[in-house]
Amino acid sequence: MASNDIARLSVEDVEKLINTSDAQIVDVRPPFDYFGGRVPGALNLPATSVVSRNAQVPKDRKLVFVDDDGQGMSLEAAQAALDSGFYTEGVAILDGGYDAWIEADKTTETISDGIQPPPVKKAAS
Repeated sequence: MASNDIARLSVEDVEKLINTSDAQIVDVRPPFDYFGGRVPGALNLPATSVVSRNAQVPKDRKLVFVDDDGQGMSLEAAQAALDSGFYTEGVAILDGGYDAWIEADKTTETISDGIQPPPVKKAAS
């Protein structure tokens, strides 16, 4: 599947998926950026580590990848997830990335708010 076939979801669409627990948000930005502010409930799997760390990612929900602007890293990670064949519920990106989330004045989580990121499942050894 080509990257132009990856769904680009609006902020409103992603918010609906979060509210219905139908998606796992995967933030592909570096940890420093992730801890500074993220979409609520997002896992941090920088760049394309979603493939090597696939045991830590739920397979029963759509994956929505988030980077700064919805242009680079999120597309690469979504494509890697598709190519891996591990994720059968679909992959998408947040159109406009975290920048669009902030511009829409949506709720965020930060480490300084005392909100810890969701636990990452341990990979089977």
